[in-house]
Amino acid sequence: MGNLWLLAEVAAKMPKAEVAIGRQTGLNSTNQEESIEQKDVSKSKKWQSNECGKNVTKMEEHMRTHTGENPYSCDRCGKSFSRSYNMKRHTKTHTGEKPYSCPTCRKSFPGLSEIKRHAKIHSGEKPYSCLICGKSFSQSYHVKTHMMTHTGEKPYSCLKCGKSFSRSCNMKRHMKTYTDEKSYSCPTCRKNFSQPDYMKKHMGIHTDKMSYSCEVCGQVFKRKPYLKSHMKTHNKNRPLFNCTVCGKCYLNYDRLNLHKKNHERS
Repeated sequence: MGNLWLLAEVAAKMPKAEVAIGRQTGLNSTNQEESIEQKDVSKSKKWQSNECGKNVTKMEEHMRTHTGENPYSCDRCGKSFSRSYNMKRHTKTHTGEKPYSCPTCRKSFPGLSEIKRHAKIHSGEKPYSCLICGKSFSQSYHVKTHMMTHTGEKPYSCLKCGKSFSRSCNMKRHMKTYTDEKSYSCPTCRKNFSQPDYMKKHMGIHTDKMSYSCEVCGQVFKRKPYLKSHMKTHNKNRPLFNCTVCGKCYLNYDRLNLHKKNHERS
């Protein structure tokens, strides 16, 4: 009940069009609960996804998590999103706009959903529990993701190779390995990478005495045998081409031939 009062105080400071619980600070807890119940009723109609079996209220939006479709694009940076709400929330990162302020700690947020999640930090509320191990969570989607550790469910599949993932964000990150998109740049040498983890691993070559670097992900190694073993993890079905002079490995034969010319010139 305490959390309802906190959310009501938050809502009182928000634009009227976005207030979901109470339209004025004078509402009592009963009216607040009724308002929440009415909102829940409007979302009660659900359809079952043929892809993963989940019951969802917005089937078209849900299917985009399986197809990877992102029809909404940011006018400033071109980043695309599956939902218009997420795109609008993203645009605030360019303007720095954070109109929603927590009444307890004064921390500001760009969207209504963010401040609602944040409010539970102060209340300590964790109403969502795992039916198998009993672990509690503050958000419903956290317990849904956690449940997959028990069931082994991986509903999100790569359209290229069929590899499955438990979370859509992991699937989308994996999909970038098939494109030329490299959004993360090393601040030292400006080399670009598709994943932030790849860039961080690469940066070790500038700070540590590591001379063997993976040409796929940028991870660096102190010894050549470690690099050879690592290269096989990127594609277990794809053979490596080894230089007969120095033993250096390449993922394709053309790269190996270019490398051999260095030995011919020396």
